[in-house]
Amino acid sequence: MLDLTLDNAQVESQVEVLRSERLAAWVVKDLKLATDPEFQADPSRMNAHPGAGSSGDADRDEAQRLRTTVANLAKHVGVRRIGQSYVIEISAWSTRADLAAQIANAYASAYLRDQFDAKSQGARQGVDWLKLRITELRGTLNNAARAVEDFKSKNGLVTAGTNLLVEQQLSEMNTELVSARAQTTQSAARLARVRAVGGAAAGSASVGEALNNQVITNLRERQQNAIAKEAEFRDRYGPTHESVVKAQADAAQAETEIATEMQRIAQTYLSDYEIAVERERALEGEVGKLVAVVDKRRQSKVVLSEMEAQAESYRKMYQNLLEKLTETSQKETLPISNARIVAPANAPLGKSSPKTGLILALGAAFGLLGGTVYATVRVGLDRTVRTAEDVSHATRLDCLGLMPFIAGKRSGGKGGKVARPIGFEVLEAPFSAFSRALRRTKIAIDASRESRTMTTIGIVSTASGEGKTSIALNLGALYAQAHLRTLLVDADFRKADLTRANAPMATAGLVEVLESDADAIQSTRLPNLDLLPLVFTMPIAQSSDILSSRQASVLLAALSTSYDIVILDLAAMQDSADVRAVGRLLDGLLLVAAWGETEAAVLSEATHALDASGAHVFGVVLNKIRDTASVSQSI
Repeated sequence: MLDLTLDNAQVESQVEVLRSERLAAWVVKDLKLATDPEFQADPSRMNAHPGAGSSGDADRDEAQRLRTTVANLAKHVGVRRIGQSYVIEISAWSTRADLAAQIANAYASAYLRDQFDAKSQGARQGVDWLKLRITELRGTLNNAARAVEDFKSKNGLVTAGTNLLVEQQLSEMNTELVSARAQTTQSAARLARVRAVGGAAAGSASVGEALNNQVITNLRERQQNAIAKEAEFRDRYGPTHESVVKAQADAAQAETEIATEMQRIAQTYLSDYEIAVERERALEGEVGKLVAVVDKRRQSKVVLSEMEAQAESYRKMYQNLLEKLTETSQKETLPISNARIVAPANAPLGKSSPKTGLILALGAAFGLLGGTVYATVRVGLDRTVRTAEDVSHATRLDCLGLMPFIAGKRSGGKGGKVARPIGFEVLEAPFSAFSRALRRTKIAIDASRESRTMTTIGIVSTASGEGKTSIALNLGALYAQAHLRTLLVDADFRKADLTRANAPMATAGLVEVLESDADAIQSTRLPNLDLLPLVFTMPIAQSSDILSSRQASVLLAALSTSYDIVILDLAAMQDSADVRAVGRLLDGLLLVAAWGETEAAVLSEATHALDASGAHVFGVVLNKIRDTASVSQSI
């Protein structure tokens, strides 16, 4: 019988279910064993005289007969798990070969029937509970949605597109205010100009040109014509002639009209200026009122966002319960057993032999002995680092953290565990063993920062696959959560896993910043945490020269002034010499080793190489620990 979803404890539980009196009673009734002499006789007499039996006391009631038969049947049936598999073997003994096979098959059928009944009953109970929970959650969801709408109505949170309506009104009002200020400035300039021109002689030649006024220009032409006629008539008729006097009167009249027109224009410009000033003041008042309203509405919008998030959470829970109800209802109407009969029992060809058990016992003993010897030899030949003492002995450095292996599910749901893709483990599982261990590592780093100025930190490993990128990403997240401006720099010119996981669409990065001072820093989904990605289409051979260049030194200095913490994810030492080139430019390095993978000699050689390059290594992190006991001891 096979069940692919059970664990060891559940398999053992199913063995006990098969041994239960309830299943035995079903078998007794199905095969009518209560009237079979073999299961009514005394067991000692049965052993002494096979095939003989007693019909029992005729006055015994049916219940007592059933209990006796069940007890005797249990002595003829064996149920055991085959090894560590999910297969359960049912054995039956009888003086009749065909009856032994029937008993074994009847037990298997009764077990399947029991599984169907249990699943159907469980599904019915689940449906009842889900219906009750859905009813309660529907009321909660309606109340939350109603509260959101009431809050929006009470606080005037009317939206237009993605913004509040009052914000859109404020934007439009600001535009009008800018236009009004420009109009006021223009009116003031025109008024000042007309006053300046008005101070000059009304009939001067510049009046018409300055004001660009056709009336004044025409009056000026009339005045000039009158003056010309006066001169002509004066020469021809003398200064007292009637024509001279009339020409002088025309010139004086034109000058008077020019002055009058100038006053009219000045009064018009003054009126325009006063209107513009008044409009500007009115708009400023309206803008001030709207600013106050917007500030209040934005504060209310924060509360509204929380209420909407809560309502959305209830909505998702409600939808999930509805889906679960549909699924459970289907299971109730069509229960499916996880167990099946692998092979039905057939009538044996001969008597059973006890040699099988002896052979299995000897095989188990030899297997246990061989496994013990293999484990002892493997531990003796292991040269990798597995404890903090191993790390300290190999590097003469402090082991700042013991990081457990972050396990994910293997695709298809089969087999063991695989490493989880790079992500914010400290955000997704803040109370996991990994998150707690990394916080202790951060505390140790902070202690080093107090005794030594440390802004730029490099994360490096001896070989690829030791988890340095995950350490860098999550360490940056912890500093960002501590309200420190943090920048992650992808400086791994071999893999750039940090960029692939967090900025796969980036078109510019570290190289472009060093070459052309491009703006390539990107924000992440975590406040206070930015990322400078690394973009390349093929590996760059001269990466060490790039990282040790003067431009890189200048960039690190500039980033140190803009950020509180700058974390560089560097290429593994076995893949590149980058860390030897850039290590001296950094305030410190954190070396990452993999539990059970990194050899002590390799780790020691890496430490000596970093010391020789002038880099400051302030500690080692032992990552990907699969031994939970080692992690527990470090807590």
